[in-house]
Amino acid sequence: MAVPLLLDGNQLMDYLELEGAYRKVKQLVVDYLVRSYGGKRASYFKVWHEVKDLVRQTGLPFAYQQQAVKDAVETYNSWAETEGKPPVVKRVAPYSDERTWHFGSPTAVSIRLMSGRHIVELWPHKRFWRFEWMVMTRRAQRSSTIRLKRVKNKVYAIFTYEVEPERPKEPAAVIAFDVNENTVVAARVDLKASADVVARWNGEWMSPPISIMVFRTDFGRLARRYGAIRRRWAEELSVEIIGKRLSGTHTREYRKRVKKLKERDRKRDRVNKVAHELTKEPAFLVTENIGKKPQEGMIEDKGSPQLRHRIKQTPIKTVVEKTRDKAAERGLRFVVVSSYRNSKTCPIHGAEMSFPLGPKIGLCPHNHWVHRDVASVLNMLMRTVEKLEPVCAEAVKRALSAVDEKTLEEWSQYVLEAERAVRAQRPDVLARASPMTPTQTGGGRGHL
Repeated sequence: MAVPLLLDGNQLMDYLELEGAYRKVKQLVVDYLVRSYGGKRASYFKVWHEVKDLVRQTGLPFAYQQQAVKDAVETYNSWAETEGKPPVVKRVAPYSDERTWHFGSPTAVSIRLMSGRHIVELWPHKRFWRFEWMVMTRRAQRSSTIRLKRVKNKVYAIFTYEVEPERPKEPAAVIAFDVNENTVVAARVDLKASADVVARWNGEWMSPPISIMVFRTDFGRLARRYGAIRRRWAEELSVEIIGKRLSGTHTREYRKRVKKLKERDRKRDRVNKVAHELTKEPAFLVTENIGKKPQEGMIEDKGSPQLRHRIKQTPIKTVVEKTRDKAAERGLRFVVVSSYRNSKTCPIHGAEMSFPLGPKIGLCPHNHWVHRDVASVLNMLMRTVEKLEPVCAEAVKRALSAVDEKTLEEWSQYVLEAERAVRAQRPDVLARASPMTPTQTGGGRGHL
């Protein structure tokens, strides 16, 4: 977690001097390892005894010398595994261990820089206070080493926390989810409604044992919108020189405008919201094995460059990994099943579907229609039965056995309507509110 340090002018100059000396030591050690070890793996303790006399001549404080040598050994070992050109140290983020920093107050740190020790104020934020409270309540442990990272003229202290996960909770549901371009489709099996005898007697008063949920993410809409904005700016800033038209993407003004776009922040916000929604109740979370680069397989048969770009911009793996981390933090079980033909097989009859009306709606040989995302999450639930406890597995089987062709078509229509609502919005208008934010209707103020 990065927390800004409020350095004054003298402190910033002192840090820049420290950063330069740290970079010099790291490059010095990396060059020595490349010459002496020739691609063999190096050990820090052996390297330190070989280079300590040479490193001490640079004037870097002793604690930072050891950290720079460790950093250089890690860089060299990474290069030795992949080979290629010898590594060049361009930017560094110095490590600061317990000898060079400690908290001077709840909002300030005492840190050793090049010329001496300074008391530096922090600019803490809500997430920092949350983790510090977890440290005080012994639910997390803060690392004794921090990193100092400079971005332009701002210096950040990067703290690392090891969080103790919550105790496992008794699951109330099994949720299988599938990440798409603009939506996340999830199938939820209520274990109580499926397994409880009283609930089955009074089924008309209970929620259905299995239901379909759709979370709007608008990743594809974001890619279309920001792509349209970049193309418009590039066209505005294009110039013609000696009969040759030069694109505006190479201009300084274009780069300044692009830096102000918040596409990455909006994506990260949506990823966090989806992960929170999926993990806010005790449940088994199920998804398919998407591999290292799921977008590559999705764009193989896509001819449209715009569609290929939108799919590449969809953070499918990021959503899955964030949900996995949230599940581990909240004591939930995360299950991964095979992805083989989940979206191409009818969940009722097990027959392969055809797609005569497009890539989304499939036709079963038994003459009923199924949305491929609905088929995917239901087939995930079927594959999950083998990995669950007998009681939960029996509840999932009972819930799936109650699904008929009419229910599948109703769910497919529901998912289609959600996708059409996303496509109906104009992509070239900068939205000022998240699609997951409810519309304001009171007080004479509308949705921004």
